Amino acid sequence: MGNGIVKYLKKLIRCFLDIIYYSEQECVVCGKKLFEELYLCSTCREKIVSCEESMKIKICNKETRIYSALYYSSAVKKIVLGLKYKNDFRCGDVLADYMMKTIKNEKIYFDMVTYVPLSKENEKKRGYNQSKYLAKCIGDKFNKKVIGCIRKSKDTKDQIGLNGKERWKNLKDSFSFIKGRNIKNKKILLVDDVITTGATTYYCVLELLKNNSNEIIVLTAAKSKI
Repeated sequence: MGNGIVKYLKKLIRCFLDIIYYSEQECVVCGKKLFEELYLCSTCREKIVSCEESMKIKICNKETRIYSALYYSSAVKKIVLGLKYKNDFRCGDVLADYMMKTIKNEKIYFDMVTYVPLSKENEKKRGYNQSKYLAKCIGDKFNKKVIGCIRKSKDTKDQIGLNGKERWKNLKDSFSFIKGRNIKNKKILLVDDVITTGATTYYCVLELLKNNSNEIIVLTAAKSKI
């Protein structure tokens, strides 16, 4: 009851703020003034292509299906980087909206939501974890609990600029399960912003399956290729 009221008030406040600042909104991609649209102008929206394919990977003798909401085009890249490095949570709302559409279209069912962690240093420097933000948007929408299940237990180089083999080597043994989290027999949605080689996804899914999760479904905002 209490949680329902809080969610309703949050939604009410957001709608109120949208109305107040509606005429001052700019497209998160091109900066064009918006009057009828929200966050994206019609031109930039047309440049965004939904990803309608999914893939499977096998870990611990279990199949994990990976979905992405969008292809990593130049427009989507700008939105991802806006959330990731510029504290622009409007970009996060745009990505979360597309991710929620994927969940509905693909009829994805899950018991709880978790997310790919950042190192303590990076999260402190940035002030937030972009994947956690997306996970919370999804959790609120579908009334599912969001739980941090994995920690970044080893500092790694930034993945930008590394090739496929280097990314896998860089991330090996860098994630660990947080003790005390009860995920036994749960169907978990693992959320991240972008998937490239799949190394981050693999190591995070491995930790969840090793700790008795029943099934992992991965959902990223975008799908990229090196």
